[in-house]
Amino acid sequence: MSPSPRRPSVTDVLVALGTGVATVAAVAAAPELLEPDHLVVVDPVSWWVTGAALVLQAVALCFARPFPRSVLLVTAALALLVGVFAPTGIANITDAAVLVAVVRAALLVPARELRLLLPIAALCVAVGQGGDIVGSSSVPLPTVIGAAILQAIAIVGLPSVGVLAVTARRDAQRARTGESEAIRRERDALVQAAVAQERTGMARELHDIAAHHVSSIALMSAAIERQIDTDPALAKQQVRQVREQSRVLLDDLRRLVGLLRRDADAPDTIETLDTIPALVDTARSTGRDVDLRVSGGGGDIGPLAQLVAYRMVQEALANAARHAPDAACAVELDGSASDLFVATVRNAPPASTSAPRPTPTSSRTLPPTPTPTPTREGFGLLGMRERAALVGGTLDAGTGPDGGWTVRLTLPSEPPEPSAPSELSEPSESPADSRKDPA
Repeated sequence: MSPSPRRPSVTDVLVALGTGVATVAAVAAAPELLEPDHLVVVDPVSWWVTGAALVLQAVALCFARPFPRSVLLVTAALALLVGVFAPTGIANITDAAVLVAVVRAALLVPARELRLLLPIAALCVAVGQGGDIVGSSSVPLPTVIGAAILQAIAIVGLPSVGVLAVTARRDAQRARTGESEAIRRERDALVQAAVAQERTGMARELHDIAAHHVSSIALMSAAIERQIDTDPALAKQQVRQVREQSRVLLDDLRRLVGLLRRDADAPDTIETLDTIPALVDTARSTGRDVDLRVSGGGGDIGPLAQLVAYRMVQEALANAARHAPDAACAVELDGSASDLFVATVRNAPPASTSAPRPTPTSSRTLPPTPTPTPTREGFGLLGMRERAALVGGTLDAGTGPDGGWTVRLTLPSEPPEPSAPSELSEPSESPADSRKDPA
């Protein structure tokens, strides 16, 4: 249990006891040492008053920690009373307690309050010193004033300035320490935010890679199950394609892990618009009807925007393989405009002549069914929208009048121009009208 803050501490008691004993001993020894040279006035009453004041000052110093303001004023007032009403020539010995009180007050009292307390204490010390000199000797007035000012500076001014300087340095050190701690916490928060962002990017990459390849593998496995008895040769070919898809999936995952580990030996290939044809060929190898149309070049979009376009096409083809595996798909890359690039993936509704199912109504409601929509509105579409927003683009997805599904990505040139969004509708019409040509 901690002691009460209004009780004297052991340190204050020891300091007060040492100050009282030293000053009382000095007063007691002064007549024997200084009186033969007529430096002091031997007056029993003055000596007893001085001794009593020293004892009271020592008692007051015991409470310097809980009451620093009161202790400073009491010790200074006692020094004033002794110098003025009981001059002995050495009444300034009472200023020793004032010095201790000044040091304690400078450490414990706020600076704004010291602006009033310290001048009062200095005035008391100066008046007491002047009264003691005038009452015990015949010294010219200018000398008395000078001695009084010097005493006030030595007892109040210099100690308070030194303590305040040390205190200011200590506070500055604490402020620097607090600032360093705040900077460290801010840096930790930034690191945590960066880690969270990297985790989101890693989840998006894993979803894009795994969803595309695994959906293709699942589709080919279903075809193998039907062909293994009727067409063994074609089934073997499909098995080889499954193996190739599995190898590509492992390579992509290995490359992603290598990038996350910052492995210098891991390949650092970046998908661009030039790699989209290979992506379409991979989808065709599973037996799907995928058409690719390219008009114009890649525009002025940068490598990051090209990666966004690649991932959009990859995710859209994977979604089409899951929800409409027997429907034709069209991938259209339109870079004819000078200020934007449009990538569109459109798949027709699932064919009504699909394999028979246990529920008779399921085949009739399959083309317009909204079931795929919640899946497309999940993490895949969210990831595509986030990627598009990172490069200043927009992504639109939804069902068409025929019940199919269309994903359209619009990417501005670098730097983006304000007119890009207003021209979004123009390049998006031509792919919709040209889809039926190759059919």
